[in-house]
Amino acid sequence: MEKIRQFLYGRYGNDALNTALIILGCVVTFLMSVFRVPYGSLIGLIPYAFALGRGMSRNIVKRRRENEKFVAFIGPWRKYIVNKINQIRDKEHKYYHCPRCHHVLRVPKGMGKIKISCPHCSKEFVKKT
Repeated sequence: MEKIRQFLYGRYGNDALNTALIILGCVVTFLMSVFRVPYGSLIGLIPYAFALGRGMSRNIVKRRRENEKFVAFIGPWRKYIVNKINQIRDKEHKYYHCPRCHHVLRVPKGMGKIKISCPHCSKEFVKKT
């Protein structure tokens, strides 16, 4: 156990980019097996190899920069998906976009036609809830 700890000391480890690479490897491997692509399992191992190489790297500064770029790229997409999931789960409200400033507005369901006023730009519009 001590030898393993000594070997792993100073290694980068796991981060969001490594997790995404592992998930990508699972998806690619699954798709290659479904569509029976020749040597598909080998193609699916490529993201795993990158994740392992990044995790065992001793160049922590470079790996951290790669992860920061990945998180900056994926951040808006992740926020959009989380907001959509929350809107789908919310059964008591309906969501509309303001026609002027495009902010998302939440109004209660079951009120019939109502006049909605945007708190950001004061635009008023009528929608059915």
